Amino acid sequence: MKKGQNSTLQYTFLQAMLWATYGFLFSYANPFLTEKLGLSDTLSGIILCAATGASCLLQPVLTAATDRTRLNVRWVLLLSSAFTAICAGASMAELPIAATTVLFAGACVGLQVLPSFTNALGMARMRSGEQINFGLSRGVGSICFGVSARLAPIAIAHMGLNGVPAAGGTTALLFLVAVLVMKENRSLRGAQSADTESEPSPAAEFFRKHKKFVGMLLAAVLLYVGHNVLSNCMLRIAQSKLTNAALEEATGVQGTALLIAALVELPTMFLFTNIVKKIRCDILLFASCVFMTLRLLLSLVLPGAVGLYIAQTAQMLGYAVFAVSTVYYAGSVIEKRNVVKGQTYLGTANTLGCMFAYALGGTLIDAVGVSNMLLVCIAVSVVGCALALLCLERVEKTVGA
Repeated sequence: MKKGQNSTLQYTFLQAMLWATYGFLFSYANPFLTEKLGLSDTLSGIILCAATGASCLLQPVLTAATDRTRLNVRWVLLLSSAFTAICAGASMAELPIAATTVLFAGACVGLQVLPSFTNALGMARMRSGEQINFGLSRGVGSICFGVSARLAPIAIAHMGLNGVPAAGGTTALLFLVAVLVMKENRSLRGAQSADTESEPSPAAEFFRKHKKFVGMLLAAVLLYVGHNVLSNCMLRIAQSKLTNAALEEATGVQGTALLIAALVELPTMFLFTNIVKKIRCDILLFASCVFMTLRLLLSLVLPGAVGLYIAQTAQMLGYAVFAVSTVYYAGSVIEKRNVVKGQTYLGTANTLGCMFAYALGGTLIDAVGVSNMLLVCIAVSVVGCALALLCLERVEKTVGA
């Protein structure tokens, strides 16, 4: 691709298929393991926590590979999406429970590698001169997440819970096609553009140089715990708001809640590029931390399915701002040669938050119930807000805005 070319359309296709896969495969991972395979919420949480932990360990390894070898970000995306699709498809076969569990967990590992490298690809190309409206692309991704999360109960009604890996595997294949459509930029190699003056920093040097960014990564981990609990445990939260509801009704409420959360993200994400020109990126990022915590609180205190739906509107100024502003923030406070590393560490923070969410969510639900589980997550999120306030750096010029 030529420098200065507008790649928003191709990149939007990429984000759309990524988050559609999340809406189908990841949002319904817990129901697949508990309702189809008969696992407890605790065991399901442990398995998904292990899968998330594996992807967390894998991301820095793959980042180092893009720094030191001919493997570039595009090839990481191709291999990870292919692995996700293959494992998802194989988990539909009539196999022993243990084998099905391993395959489905494998699909979740591959899927969780994709977001950070997808973001890294976009930011690297923006810094090399290509035009990409990241907020618009990510907003379309949210639309696809919400639509797929709402379509999943329909697939489940027609195919049983095999509809989860069937739909997720299909969109993972379409993601692979999206990567192929977004042709390789030969001016980029891994994290670098052709005019990069030096090699990416080793991890230890990166952490020493960017201590405040590391603090922000820790804050992101804590905030992602609550955010991911709302996604991963939404079925149980929905059931707690209903009385003697059948699984089909509860999954319907789950899908509607996730769809509302996705839809309210759209105005913020679509307009973010204009908003960040008027309000500093670091201010937007801290405000989003507060609203992520508010969404948890409202999900706890508002009664009934309607109350749960209302709580999801906090997503507009919460995760919607957080998901986009963190990408721009990292691209602005981290030097160009470490752009992939910074974005990948943000993805790792999300993965760690998801891992802890799985470990805490199912275990706490079984031990103390849904309400107390949400109270714990609110406390964790408040600590994340405080840490973000201490560690955020002032951003005078936002890269890509």
